[in-house]
Amino acid sequence: MNHDDPMFLPGKETVPQEPRCFLPPRVEILRLDFSRLGRPARSQPIDDRDGEGERIVRRLLALVREHRASARRIGSPLDRDALLRIVEALRIESFGGDPQALLRHEDPIAAYLRQALFQELLEEPSNVLFTTQLDEETIRYEAMETAFWRECLGRLAERIAESSRDS
Repeated sequence: MNHDDPMFLPGKETVPQEPRCFLPPRVEILRLDFSRLGRPARSQPIDDRDGEGERIVRRLLALVREHRASARRIGSPLDRDALLRIVEALRIESFGGDPQALLRHEDPIAAYLRQALFQELLEEPSNVLFTTQLDEETIRYEAMETAFWRECLGRLAERIAESSRDS
């Protein structure tokens, strides 16, 4: 230990005179902005909103039918309640929440089937593109807005509830 060091105090070798910062110089601490979390999403201008919504719901129902058929083949059917829980989990996820509680099940096969359908449906908003004509030569392709996705999820839940009443 260097006794000529200005930081050295006799009898206080373990206590520094000046406070130390353990961060490297010029380190910025990120400030995350959660102010928009949970706020309503803006509506996307869609010419035929009802027609597009119906087209997307038919697409989602086709995925649901495929997953239900697979689940029946392995002896763990996805019933109405499971499907509605998956749709609610998608809605919660669209607000930035954690949907995992709705996807859990004591049977690991049922939990896997719920998670698989959830993941496939979750990818759909990025697979559906809308076009915006910017000028004569330029068309912009945009993924589905969150507000419209939530509308489609509402319609999907209604159709699932209706189909289970009819059967």
